Amino acid sequence: MTPSPHLAARRTRQDAGWLFSASFRPFFLGAAIFAALAVPAWAVMFTSGFGEVGGMPALVWHSHEMVFGFLPALFAGYLLTTTPNWSGHLPASGRPLAALFSLWVAGRILPLVLPFILGSIVDIAFPVTVAACLAREGRARSAQQTRHGLMLFPLLAVLSGLHRVASGDPEWAAMTARGGVAVAVLMIAAVGGRLVPSFTRNLLTGRGEERVPEPYGRFDVAVLILTLIGLLPWVLSPMSLPACLFAAICCFAHAARLLRWRGWLLRQVPVVFLHVGYLWVVVGFGLAALAAEPLLLVPPDAALHAFSAGAIGGMAIVVMVQLSLTRGAGHRPASRLCLIAILLIDSGAVLRVAAPVDGARYLEWLVAGAALWSLGFALFALAHAPITSAIRSSSAPTRASGSD
Repeated sequence: MTPSPHLAARRTRQDAGWLFSASFRPFFLGAAIFAALAVPAWAVMFTSGFGEVGGMPALVWHSHEMVFGFLPALFAGYLLTTTPNWSGHLPASGRPLAALFSLWVAGRILPLVLPFILGSIVDIAFPVTVAACLAREGRARSAQQTRHGLMLFPLLAVLSGLHRVASGDPEWAAMTARGGVAVAVLMIAAVGGRLVPSFTRNLLTGRGEERVPEPYGRFDVAVLILTLIGLLPWVLSPMSLPACLFAAICCFAHAARLLRWRGWLLRQVPVVFLHVGYLWVVVGFGLAALAAEPLLLVPPDAALHAFSAGAIGGMAIVVMVQLSLTRGAGHRPASRLCLIAILLIDSGAVLRVAAPVDGARYLEWLVAGAALWSLGFALFALAHAPITSAIRSSSAPTRASGSD
């Protein structure tokens, strides 16, 4: 008798062990460990005047690995886990998932030892492969999640290649890095714009609250269009007048959007920190607007770190915790570690963004921010294994809790 597809998938996951039984497990764990190691490594390089890593200047290597290494792992873990819920396919698991994860690991290690061109090919292979996996899901059903991924990963692949090619030109390298961050911010605005109010609405409705987030509508679409338009001048010329004006408009638009979600009514952790993570998008656009005015003494990279360390790091850790707890067996010790991790990452982002305020102690603030941020992801990695070690008894794909 031929076993059903669901039974076969369940056996595959059991044979794979907990790590490769679901897409978010290896990628979230790998991204957390990578962040816990790569950021302190960069801090050591920066303070010791280290020159070059893997054929790139140390600063360019740092931005490349955080934008085009850390970031794709986060989105791969999330999209490869949630997209099958919408497409009707069974999630990737077992050997195919292990091979995909190994490709990401290879992209972090092999460029350090291979010739530059070969290393670049290995690096770019991961986002291209993930895009192909998501395209497979899209053939079954045109899901919102699939469309997001099909836009995200090809863009990251192109920008990653351009960033490596332009590594010898500081201006072009910085511009392509901003491009990668801008793609992530747009994804946060698109995916987070549905995820945050959905979780919030479910929690508030569950306790009988009548004041709930406004439903997704034309206002949200207008904010996304504004975000796309506003990010372009910031990527190309962050100190220009158009960048300042559009960033200011985007700041107010995202602030209004955040207020419509009524996050102040929440009491549940970690969902309340989804609102904090989205607040970093508002802060990032605000700093981008202020940085264009030299008299205000806001450094050009303040917005970059508000978007990256704050919005990307802050939103990522909460989604990682939430997905791990809802798809695995959460228990109090791990949950407490996750809460501490969230607080450390947001605190580290604050210190990193604020570091230039005190020029005399800039280095101390920078190192402290890097330490807190990386420690937060280290704690998540420590908590992640106990959370995800228990595989749910139900093998059929289920819609992610709170997602639209």
